Amino acid sequence: MTALRAHRVHHNPKKASVASNSLGVITQSERTLLALISTLSAPILADPKWKVHLQALKAALYNKEYEQAFGGEDDLFRRVYAARWVPSRALVYRKVFVEMGLRDLLKSGGEVVCLGGGAGSEVLALGSLLSTPHVTTAPVRITTYDTADWSSVLTTQVAALASAAPTLDLALHPLTHDILSLPLPDFPAAPKLVTLLFTASELFLQSRAATVQLLAHLTQTCPSGTHLLVVESAALALVPIGKDGRTYPMETLLDHALGKTWEIVTEEDKKWYRMPDGSADCYPLKLENTRVLLRLYLKA
Repeated sequence: MTALRAHRVHHNPKKASVASNSLGVITQSERTLLALISTLSAPILADPKWKVHLQALKAALYNKEYEQAFGGEDDLFRRVYAARWVPSRALVYRKVFVEMGLRDLLKSGGEVVCLGGGAGSEVLALGSLLSTPHVTTAPVRITTYDTADWSSVLTTQVAALASAAPTLDLALHPLTHDILSLPLPDFPAAPKLVTLLFTASELFLQSRAATVQLLAHLTQTCPSGTHLLVVESAALALVPIGKDGRTYPMETLLDHALGKTWEIVTEEDKKWYRMPDGSADCYPLKLENTRVLLRLYLKA
């Protein structure tokens, strides 16, 4: 908590930022992360029908046919999604985690909850963040919730992290569950961190009332000292509500739903995260820059 409060002082969180934030020259840790994802993605990228599968997945996502995209026992589309979109997200999330001081928050171990974290970007970013050569880490347990069964993809990712960093003590508890269906099963008693990354916009579009209930559930369930990190694409930060087409800033909806029980530690409304120089040489597909809305809350 101390590290996060120090971060708050340095970054003056009450002012939204529109500054361009390059990830700079790629670090060795980022190279290692991309190399790991590249190895995991190699079989599906080598599939002769890769482009066909990717276009079919894009069509399903565009039409919001999520059951077609991610449902079923065959994890083909889930592996395609992980190969195409996880690398960029994992790099951005890792940078966000560094800026938020999450390494210090988790250096003594603890529970992490990833809501909508099925594809593994959060898991890979956290695993990379906590991997310190020749230093045994304290146990960290990550519980993920997603409507689709990503357990095979996630288990493979964690096994690869463990192989690359034998001193990393990272446990995974993947759950297939709609996070708008309360209560959340097996929710940890005392999570240090809860993440809602590139998920909040879709939740509000599905049901504003149910999303507000989810946030209220977190308020009731999480103990004091829990940190809640919300990251969303800035392009999706205006949420349409009602039949008249009016839109509301997502940050307003979040702040109102969470109330005074959650203190805003850091807030950014339009912040660019650009891929680091040299990253194009580390992954066979194009990596994409991202502009985000970001909120880090602390349960009072």
